Amino acid sequence: MSLLPSDLSERGKSSSDLVAPGRVKRVAAVVAAAGFSSRMGRFKPLLPWRDGTVIEAVVAALAEGEASPIYVVTGHRGTEIAEQLIGGPAEAVVNSDYRLNEMLRSYQVGIHSLCQNSEPVLGALLALGDQPHIPARVIRQIISRGQAEPAAVVVPSYMRRRGHPVYLPNWAFSKLLGLVRGQSLRTLLNAVEDRIVYETVDNDCVRRDMDVPAEYESLRAEFEWVD
Repeated sequence: MSLLPSDLSERGKSSSDLVAPGRVKRVAAVVAAAGFSSRMGRFKPLLPWRDGTVIEAVVAALAEGEASPIYVVTGHRGTEIAEQLIGGPAEAVVNSDYRLNEMLRSYQVGIHSLCQNSEPVLGALLALGDQPHIPARVIRQIISRGQAEPAAVVVPSYMRRRGHPVYLPNWAFSKLLGLVRGQSLRTLLNAVEDRIVYETVDNDCVRRDMDVPAEYESLRAEFEWVD
């Protein structure tokens, strides 16, 4: 396994982790899109959605919801995803360990890139690459809660059940980067449970993604052309 540099959390503190919350309002987004789409049988990021592809719709909603910058973490067929992003608001970064098929690793790669390459941010949304149906208003709702409570981890919820994207404040970046193989975002959320606030949304969009064809078709029928 190719490990992140041992001093990564310290280097992260040189940018985003030391930003005073009152001085910065920008919230970034990291999109996990490095997997194989094995259960779908087709490559999820490039499936049709509206007049483009799933990954384009994910990025468009994040951008309209005022996330910036946006990093899409690629792996399998990464060149094809990067081509879809040309000229848009998102930048592709590569998870060279994508064959491990661990979402945590993609989030670590994205946060690492954010700390090293971007202007300071208040925090970042950790988003899924197979949720093109989440509307910009929900993205904006989560971001607004993060801006209002910048030290909190914001988890969207519906009917008291957690969903995505999760807002991670910049103080928690080094904690995410410190997780090891076999751990997950849930590991981090459990460790910072006392810092979590739940933002209730008005439908189950944050709870749903598309792993198999039936889920994709169901989401298209329900959400594809809904603003």
